[in-house]
Amino acid sequence: MSLPLNRRDFDVFISHAHKDQAFVSQLDRWLTEKVGFKVWYDARELGGGSLLATDLQGAIERCRGILLIASEEALSSGWVKAEYNCAMDERANQEGFRVVALRVAKANPKDLMRGTTWIDLDQPQLDPNAALAIIRAFYPGEKLPNPSSARDVYISCSWQSADNSSGHAVCRVLTEQGFRMIGDAKDQAGFGNGNRVERIIASCGAFVGIVPFRGATEARADADPYKYFMREADFAARLGLPSVIVADPRITRADGPSDAWMRMDTDATECLGALEESLGALWERWVSPPEPQYIFYAVDLESSTAASGSPVRHIIERITGMPVVVGNEVQGNALHLAIAQKISDAFLVLADISDDNVNACIEAGMGLAAGTNVRLIGRGKPRNPPFMLRGAGQFETYTDEVEQIGVLHKSLRPYRRRVINSEM
Repeated sequence: MSLPLNRRDFDVFISHAHKDQAFVSQLDRWLTEKVGFKVWYDARELGGGSLLATDLQGAIERCRGILLIASEEALSSGWVKAEYNCAMDERANQEGFRVVALRVAKANPKDLMRGTTWIDLDQPQLDPNAALAIIRAFYPGEKLPNPSSARDVYISCSWQSADNSSGHAVCRVLTEQGFRMIGDAKDQAGFGNGNRVERIIASCGAFVGIVPFRGATEARADADPYKYFMREADFAARLGLPSVIVADPRITRADGPSDAWMRMDTDATECLGALEESLGALWERWVSPPEPQYIFYAVDLESSTAASGSPVRHIIERITGMPVVVGNEVQGNALHLAIAQKISDAFLVLADISDDNVNACIEAGMGLAAGTNVRLIGRGKPRNPPFMLRGAGQFETYTDEVEQIGVLHKSLRPYRRRVINSEM
Protein backbone atom coordinates (compact mmCIF):
# COMPACT_ATOMS: atom_id res chain seq x y z
CA MET A 1 0.00 0.00 0.00
CA SER A 2 1.44 3.39 -0.98
CA LEU A 3 2.03 6.16 1.55
CA PRO A 4 -0.50 9.01 2.02
CA LEU A 5 0.46 12.10 0.02
CA ASN A 6 1.46 14.12 3.08
CA ARG A 7 4.11 11.54 4.04
CA ARG A 8 5.84 11.37 0.68
CA ASP A 9 9.44 12.48 0.12
CA PHE A 10 8.96 14.42 -3.12
CA ASP A 11 6.51 16.98 -4.42
CA VAL A 12 6.89 16.12 -8.09
CA PHE A 13 8.33 13.46 -10.41
CA ILE A 14 9.65 14.84 -13.72
CA SER A 15 8.85 12.54 -16.64
CA HIS A 16 10.82 13.36 -19.79
CA ALA A 17 12.76 12.11 -22.77
CA HIS A 18 16.53 12.35 -22.50
CA LYS A 19 16.66 14.44 -25.68
CA ASP A 20 14.96 17.20 -23.65
CA GLN A 21 17.66 17.10 -20.94
CA ALA A 22 18.80 20.72 -21.37
CA PHE A 23 15.31 22.15 -20.88
CA VAL A 24 14.47 19.70 -18.09
CA SER A 25 17.62 20.67 -16.19
CA GLN A 26 16.58 24.33 -16.35
CA LEU A 27 13.06 23.41 -15.22
CA ASP A 28 14.47 21.34 -12.34
CA ARG A 29 16.60 24.29 -11.14
CA TRP A 30 13.57 26.58 -11.17
CA LEU A 31 11.41 24.06 -9.31
CA THR A 32 14.02 23.30 -6.65
CA GLU A 33 15.84 26.62 -6.16
CA LYS A 34 13.05 29.16 -6.73
CA VAL A 35 9.75 27.30 -6.24
CA GLY A 36 11.06 25.25 -3.32
CA PHE A 37 9.71 21.89 -4.48
CA LYS A 38 11.43 18.60 -3.72
CA VAL A 39 11.83 17.09 -7.17
CA TRP A 40 12.42 13.47 -8.22
CA TYR A 41 14.71 13.96 -11.24
CA ASP A 42 16.50 10.94 -12.62
CA ALA A 43 19.74 12.80 -13.38
CA ARG A 44 20.06 13.46 -9.65
CA GLU A 45 18.22 10.59 -7.96
CA LEU A 46 19.77 7.79 -10.03
CA GLY A 47 23.30 9.19 -10.00
CA GLY A 48 24.12 7.97 -13.51
CA GLY A 49 22.29 4.68 -13.13
CA SER A 50 19.04 3.64 -14.73
CA LEU A 51 15.55 3.03 -13.39
CA LEU A 52 14.35 -0.56 -13.62
CA ALA A 53 10.80 -1.11 -14.77
CA THR A 54 9.99 -2.74 -11.44
CA ASP A 55 11.21 0.37 -9.60
CA LEU A 56 9.15 2.87 -11.59
CA GLN A 57 5.92 2.55 -9.64
CA GLY A 58 7.84 2.81 -6.36
CA ALA A 59 9.54 6.03 -7.46
CA ILE A 60 6.25 7.65 -8.46
CA GLU A 61 4.66 6.49 -5.19
CA ARG A 62 7.26 8.60 -3.37
CA CYS A 63 5.89 11.75 -5.06
CA ARG A 64 2.77 13.89 -4.69
CA GLY A 65 2.45 14.55 -8.40
CA ILE A 66 4.06 14.19 -11.81
CA LEU A 67 5.16 16.83 -14.33
CA LEU A 68 5.22 15.33 -17.82
CA ILE A 69 7.35 17.11 -20.45
CA ALA A 70 5.28 16.21 -23.51
CA SER A 71 7.62 16.81 -26.44
CA GLU A 72 7.40 14.74 -29.64
CA GLU A 73 10.34 12.68 -28.40
CA ALA A 74 8.71 12.08 -25.01
CA LEU A 75 5.34 11.12 -26.48
CA SER A 76 6.99 8.38 -28.54
CA SER A 77 9.12 7.14 -25.63
CA GLY A 78 8.19 3.83 -24.06
CA TRP A 79 9.55 4.97 -20.70
CA VAL A 80 7.44 8.14 -20.68
CA LYS A 81 4.34 6.13 -21.60
CA ALA A 82 5.04 3.78 -18.71
CA GLU A 83 5.55 6.70 -16.32
CA TYR A 84 2.32 8.33 -17.49
CA ASN A 85 0.36 5.11 -17.03
CA CYS A 86 1.79 4.67 -13.51
CA ALA A 87 0.85 8.26 -12.71
CA MET A 88 -2.72 7.79 -13.94
CA ASP A 89 -3.05 4.68 -11.77
CA GLU A 90 -1.74 6.69 -8.83
CA ARG A 91 -4.22 9.50 -9.49
CA ALA A 92 -7.06 6.97 -9.57
CA ASN A 93 -6.02 5.51 -6.22
CA GLN A 94 -4.72 8.59 -4.38
CA GLU A 95 -7.03 11.58 -4.07
CA GLY A 96 -5.00 14.75 -4.59
CA PHE A 97 -2.23 13.22 -6.72
CA ARG A 98 -1.56 15.74 -9.50
CA VAL A 99 -0.80 14.95 -13.15
CA VAL A 100 0.51 18.06 -14.95
CA ALA A 101 1.65 18.06 -18.57
CA LEU A 102 3.73 20.61 -20.49
CA ARG A 103 3.12 20.21 -24.24
CA VAL A 104 6.17 21.50 -26.10
CA ALA A 105 5.94 22.99 -29.62
CA LYS A 106 2.42 21.64 -30.21
CA ALA A 107 3.53 18.03 -29.98
CA ASN A 108 0.75 15.60 -30.88
CA PRO A 109 -0.40 13.85 -27.69
CA LYS A 110 -2.12 11.08 -29.72
CA ASP A 111 -3.78 8.66 -27.31
CA LEU A 112 -1.24 9.04 -24.51
CA MET A 113 -2.73 12.11 -22.85
CA ARG A 114 -6.40 11.43 -23.55
CA GLY A 115 -8.45 12.94 -20.72
CA THR A 116 -5.54 15.07 -19.50
CA THR A 117 -5.28 18.82 -20.01
CA TRP A 118 -1.90 20.38 -20.65
CA ILE A 119 0.03 23.63 -20.54
CA ASP A 120 1.33 24.75 -23.94
CA LEU A 121 4.90 25.94 -24.53
CA ASP A 122 5.79 27.28 -27.98
CA GLN A 123 9.39 26.30 -27.36
CA PRO A 124 11.28 24.45 -24.60
CA GLN A 125 11.56 27.47 -22.35
CA LEU A 126 9.47 28.65 -19.40
CA ASP A 127 7.56 31.91 -19.76
CA PRO A 128 5.53 33.71 -17.04
CA ASN A 129 2.19 32.32 -18.22
CA ALA A 130 3.48 28.75 -18.14
CA ALA A 131 5.10 29.28 -14.74
CA LEU A 132 1.79 30.57 -13.34
CA ALA A 133 -0.07 27.66 -14.91
CA ILE A 134 2.30 25.11 -13.33
CA ILE A 135 1.80 26.58 -9.85
CA ARG A 136 -1.98 26.73 -10.33
CA ALA A 137 -2.02 23.11 -11.47
CA PHE A 138 -0.52 22.01 -8.15
CA TYR A 139 -3.08 24.12 -6.25
CA PRO A 140 -6.38 23.33 -7.98
CA GLY A 141 -8.92 26.01 -7.18
CA GLU A 142 -11.30 26.42 -10.10
CA LYS A 143 -14.22 25.01 -8.10
CA LEU A 144 -13.27 26.58 -4.75
CA PRO A 145 -15.11 29.57 -3.25
CA ASN A 146 -13.27 32.89 -3.53
CA PRO A 147 -11.19 33.42 -0.35
CA SER A 148 -12.27 37.07 -0.21
CA SER A 149 -15.98 36.27 -0.01
CA ALA A 150 -16.12 32.64 1.16
CA ARG A 151 -17.99 31.47 4.21
CA ASP A 152 -15.33 29.47 6.05
CA VAL A 153 -16.35 26.60 8.31
CA TYR A 154 -13.88 24.73 10.50
CA ILE A 155 -14.19 20.96 10.11
CA SER A 156 -13.29 18.71 13.04
CA CYS A 157 -13.42 15.09 11.92
CA SER A 158 -11.43 11.95 11.25
CA TRP A 159 -9.48 11.57 8.01
CA GLN A 160 -8.61 7.94 8.69
CA SER A 161 -10.09 5.66 6.05
CA ALA A 162 -11.36 3.27 8.74
CA ASP A 163 -13.86 5.75 10.21
CA ASN A 164 -14.25 8.77 7.93
CA SER A 165 -17.34 7.80 5.89
CA SER A 166 -19.70 10.02 7.91
CA GLY A 167 -17.19 12.88 7.79
CA HIS A 168 -16.96 12.70 4.01
CA ALA A 169 -20.75 12.64 3.71
CA VAL A 170 -21.13 15.79 5.84
CA CYS A 171 -18.37 17.57 3.91
CA ARG A 172 -20.05 16.77 0.59
CA VAL A 173 -23.26 18.45 1.79
CA LEU A 174 -21.35 21.52 2.99
CA THR A 175 -19.52 21.71 -0.35
CA GLU A 176 -22.82 21.61 -2.26
CA GLN A 177 -24.11 24.45 -0.08
CA GLY A 178 -21.17 26.68 -1.02
CA PHE A 179 -19.16 26.65 2.21
CA ARG A 180 -15.38 26.67 2.18
CA MET A 181 -14.21 24.03 4.65
CA ILE A 182 -11.05 24.71 6.63
CA GLY A 183 -9.04 22.09 8.52
CA ASP A 184 -5.93 21.78 10.61
CA ALA A 185 -2.60 21.33 8.79
CA LYS A 186 0.32 20.49 11.06
CA ASP A 187 2.85 21.76 8.53
CA GLN A 188 1.33 25.24 8.39
CA ALA A 189 3.85 27.70 9.79
CA GLY A 190 3.44 31.03 11.46
CA PHE A 191 1.49 30.42 14.64
CA GLY A 192 4.35 31.29 16.98
CA ASN A 193 3.58 30.30 20.55
CA GLY A 194 -0.17 30.43 20.00
CA ASN A 195 -2.40 27.39 19.69
CA ARG A 196 -2.47 26.54 15.99
CA VAL A 197 -5.87 24.85 16.00
CA GLU A 198 -7.55 27.54 18.08
CA ARG A 199 -6.31 30.26 15.73
CA ILE A 200 -7.59 28.36 12.71
CA ILE A 201 -11.00 27.86 14.34
CA ALA A 202 -11.16 31.58 15.21
CA SER A 203 -10.60 32.43 11.54
CA CYS A 204 -13.86 30.69 10.60
CA GLY A 205 -17.51 31.73 10.96
CA ALA A 206 -18.97 28.36 11.95
CA PHE A 207 -17.90 24.97 13.30
CA VAL A 208 -18.88 21.44 12.29
CA GLY A 209 -17.63 18.43 14.25
CA ILE A 210 -18.12 14.84 13.10
CA VAL A 211 -17.28 12.33 15.85
CA PRO A 212 -16.86 8.70 14.72
CA PHE A 213 -17.19 5.70 17.00
CA ARG A 214 -13.80 4.52 18.27
CA GLY A 215 -14.71 1.79 20.70
CA ALA A 216 -15.69 3.95 23.72
CA THR A 217 -19.23 5.11 24.46
CA GLU A 218 -18.28 8.13 26.61
CA ALA A 219 -16.54 11.23 25.31
CA ARG A 220 -14.48 13.53 27.50
CA ALA A 221 -12.24 16.52 26.79
CA ASP A 222 -9.48 15.14 29.01
CA ALA A 223 -9.25 11.55 27.77
CA ASP A 224 -8.84 9.54 24.59
CA PRO A 225 -10.26 8.63 22.15
CA TYR A 226 -12.41 11.74 21.66
CA LYS A 227 -10.53 14.47 23.53
CA TYR A 228 -9.45 16.46 20.48
CA PHE A 229 -12.97 16.49 19.04
CA MET A 230 -14.35 17.70 22.38
CA ARG A 231 -11.67 20.36 22.91
CA GLU A 232 -12.21 21.84 19.45
CA ALA A 233 -15.99 21.88 19.95
CA ASP A 234 -15.59 23.53 23.37
CA PHE A 235 -13.33 26.23 21.95
CA ALA A 236 -15.79 26.99 19.16
CA ALA A 237 -18.54 27.28 21.77
CA ARG A 238 -16.46 29.74 23.83
CA LEU A 239 -16.04 31.86 20.70
CA GLY A 240 -19.80 31.80 20.14
CA LEU A 241 -19.51 30.17 16.71
CA PRO A 242 -22.64 28.54 15.29
CA SER A 243 -21.94 24.82 15.56
CA VAL A 244 -23.27 21.47 14.42
CA ILE A 245 -21.95 18.36 16.17
CA VAL A 246 -22.60 15.08 14.39
CA ALA A 247 -21.79 11.97 16.44
CA ASP A 248 -22.24 8.24 16.19
CA PRO A 249 -25.39 7.23 18.16
CA ARG A 250 -23.31 5.11 20.54
CA ILE A 251 -21.40 8.12 21.92
CA THR A 252 -22.55 10.44 24.71
CA ARG A 253 -20.60 13.13 26.49
CA ALA A 254 -19.55 12.34 30.07
CA ASP A 255 -18.30 15.84 30.98
CA GLY A 256 -20.95 17.97 29.34
CA PRO A 257 -24.28 18.00 27.47
CA SER A 258 -24.75 16.05 24.24
CA ASP A 259 -28.55 16.30 23.85
CA ALA A 260 -28.23 18.73 20.94
CA TRP A 261 -25.87 16.52 18.96
CA MET A 262 -27.08 15.27 15.58
CA ARG A 263 -26.74 11.51 15.07
CA MET A 264 -25.18 9.61 12.18
CA ASP A 265 -23.65 6.14 11.99
CA THR A 266 -19.89 6.20 11.50
CA ASP A 267 -20.09 4.13 8.33
CA ALA A 268 -23.03 6.08 6.83
CA THR A 269 -22.40 7.58 3.40
CA GLU A 270 -25.34 10.00 3.12
CA CYS A 271 -26.84 12.77 5.25
CA LEU A 272 -30.60 12.46 5.66
CA GLY A 273 -33.55 14.33 7.14
CA ALA A 274 -32.95 16.53 10.15
CA LEU A 275 -29.16 16.42 9.75
CA GLU A 276 -29.28 17.76 6.21
CA GLU A 277 -31.70 20.48 7.34
CA SER A 278 -29.41 21.44 10.22
CA LEU A 279 -26.42 21.72 7.91
CA GLY A 280 -28.50 23.78 5.49
CA ALA A 281 -29.55 26.19 8.26
CA LEU A 282 -25.89 26.86 9.04
CA TRP A 283 -25.66 29.22 6.05
CA GLU A 284 -27.95 31.77 7.74
CA ARG A 285 -26.39 31.21 11.17
CA TRP A 286 -22.84 31.81 9.92
CA VAL A 287 -21.10 34.83 11.53
CA SER A 288 -18.11 36.99 10.65
CA PRO A 289 -14.97 35.20 11.92
CA PRO A 290 -13.58 36.53 15.22
CA GLU A 291 -10.02 36.60 13.84
CA PRO A 292 -10.00 36.42 10.02
CA GLN A 293 -6.72 35.38 8.41
CA TYR A 294 -5.38 37.23 5.37
CA ILE A 295 -2.15 38.18 3.63
CA PHE A 296 -1.03 41.82 3.68
CA TYR A 297 0.91 42.43 0.46
CA ALA A 298 3.41 45.27 0.96
CA VAL A 299 4.43 46.39 -2.52
CA ASP A 300 4.98 49.47 -4.67
CA LEU A 301 1.39 50.59 -5.25
CA GLU A 302 2.32 51.72 -8.78
CA SER A 303 3.30 48.14 -9.61
CA SER A 304 0.89 46.12 -11.77
CA THR A 305 1.06 43.32 -9.20
CA ALA A 306 -0.69 45.56 -6.63
CA ALA A 307 -3.86 45.79 -8.70
CA SER A 308 -6.89 43.78 -7.63
CA GLY A 309 -7.17 40.72 -9.84
CA SER A 310 -3.54 40.76 -10.94
CA PRO A 311 -1.99 37.34 -11.70
CA VAL A 312 0.41 37.74 -8.78
CA ARG A 313 -2.37 38.49 -6.29
CA HIS A 314 -4.38 35.61 -7.69
CA ILE A 315 -1.50 33.17 -7.23
CA ILE A 316 -0.92 34.41 -3.65
CA GLU A 317 -4.55 33.60 -2.85
CA ARG A 318 -4.34 30.26 -4.68
CA ILE A 319 -1.24 29.14 -2.76
CA THR A 320 -2.25 30.34 0.71
CA GLY A 321 -6.03 29.97 0.60
CA MET A 322 -6.27 33.44 2.17
CA PRO A 323 -7.45 36.78 0.73
CA VAL A 324 -4.92 39.50 -0.09
CA VAL A 325 -4.99 43.11 1.11
CA VAL A 326 -2.78 45.99 -0.06
CA GLY A 327 -2.38 49.37 1.60
CA ASN A 328 -4.50 51.44 -0.78
CA GLU A 329 -7.52 49.19 -0.12
CA VAL A 330 -7.57 49.95 3.62
CA GLN A 331 -10.14 52.50 4.77
CA GLY A 332 -10.34 54.63 7.90
CA ASN A 333 -10.34 58.23 9.14
CA ALA A 334 -6.77 58.02 10.40
CA LEU A 335 -5.55 56.05 7.40
CA HIS A 336 -1.99 55.46 8.60
CA LEU A 337 -3.31 54.00 11.85
CA ALA A 338 -5.83 51.85 9.98
CA ILE A 339 -3.04 50.47 7.78
CA ALA A 340 -0.87 49.82 10.83
CA GLN A 341 -3.73 47.88 12.46
CA LYS A 342 -4.34 45.90 9.28
CA ILE A 343 -0.66 44.94 9.18
CA SER A 344 -0.67 44.00 12.85
CA ASP A 345 -3.72 41.73 12.43
CA ALA A 346 -2.47 40.01 9.27
CA PHE A 347 -1.47 36.36 9.35
CA LEU A 348 1.48 37.22 7.11
CA VAL A 349 3.02 40.34 5.62
CA LEU A 350 4.54 39.53 2.24
CA ALA A 351 6.80 42.46 1.38
CA ASP A 352 8.27 43.01 -2.09
CA ILE A 353 11.05 45.49 -1.31
CA SER A 354 12.41 45.79 -4.84
CA ASP A 355 14.55 48.93 -5.19
CA ASP A 356 14.17 49.34 -1.39
CA ASN A 357 10.70 50.77 -1.95
CA VAL A 358 10.11 53.03 1.06
CA ASN A 359 6.46 52.18 1.76
CA ALA A 360 7.00 48.43 1.38
CA CYS A 361 10.02 48.59 3.74
CA ILE A 362 8.05 50.61 6.29
CA GLU A 363 5.11 48.19 6.16
CA ALA A 364 7.46 45.22 6.54
CA GLY A 365 9.07 46.93 9.53
CA MET A 366 5.67 47.57 11.10
CA GLY A 367 4.86 43.89 10.70
CA LEU A 368 8.08 42.88 12.43
CA ALA A 369 7.46 45.34 15.26
CA ALA A 370 3.94 43.95 15.76
CA GLY A 371 5.19 40.36 15.90
CA THR A 372 3.42 39.45 12.64
CA ASN A 373 4.90 36.87 10.27
CA VAL A 374 6.94 38.69 7.62
CA ARG A 375 8.54 37.32 4.44
CA LEU A 376 10.69 39.44 2.12
CA ILE A 377 11.14 39.16 -1.64
CA GLY A 378 12.72 41.57 -4.10
CA ARG A 379 14.02 41.98 -7.63
CA GLY A 380 17.77 41.77 -8.16
CA LYS A 381 20.75 39.64 -7.29
CA PRO A 382 20.98 37.86 -3.92
CA ARG A 383 21.77 40.43 -1.21
CA ASN A 384 20.97 41.42 2.35
CA PRO A 385 17.79 43.41 3.00
CA PRO A 386 17.97 46.78 4.80
CA PHE A 387 19.48 46.31 8.26
CA MET A 388 16.26 46.81 10.26
CA LEU A 389 14.46 44.16 8.21
CA ARG A 390 16.94 41.36 8.72
CA GLY A 391 14.83 39.90 11.49
CA ALA A 392 12.38 38.69 8.83
CA GLY A 393 14.66 35.79 7.94
CA GLN A 394 15.59 34.66 4.46
CA PHE A 395 15.29 37.24 1.69
CA GLU A 396 14.27 35.61 -1.62
CA THR A 397 15.32 37.46 -4.77
CA TYR A 398 14.29 37.15 -8.42
CA THR A 399 15.58 38.50 -11.72
CA ASP A 400 12.52 38.08 -13.95
CA GLU A 401 8.81 37.23 -13.81
CA VAL A 402 9.37 33.46 -13.96
CA GLU A 403 11.68 33.62 -10.92
CA GLN A 404 9.25 35.99 -9.19
CA ILE A 405 6.47 33.40 -9.46
CA GLY A 406 8.83 30.78 -8.06
CA VAL A 407 9.93 32.79 -5.02
CA LEU A 408 6.32 33.74 -4.28
CA HIS A 409 5.56 30.05 -3.94
CA LYS A 410 8.66 29.30 -1.90
CA SER A 411 7.91 32.15 0.51
CA LEU A 412 4.20 31.47 0.86
CA ARG A 413 3.91 27.70 0.86
CA PRO A 414 4.62 27.23 4.60
CA TYR A 415 1.73 29.59 5.39
CA ARG A 416 -0.98 27.93 3.30
CA ARG A 417 -4.34 27.01 4.78
CA ARG A 418 -5.84 23.57 4.44
CA VAL A 419 -8.94 23.98 2.27
CA ILE A 420 -10.75 20.66 2.45
CA ASN A 421 -12.93 21.34 -0.61
CA SER A 422 -9.93 20.62 -2.84
CA GLU A 423 -9.53 17.20 -1.20
CA MET A 424 -13.11 16.08 -1.79
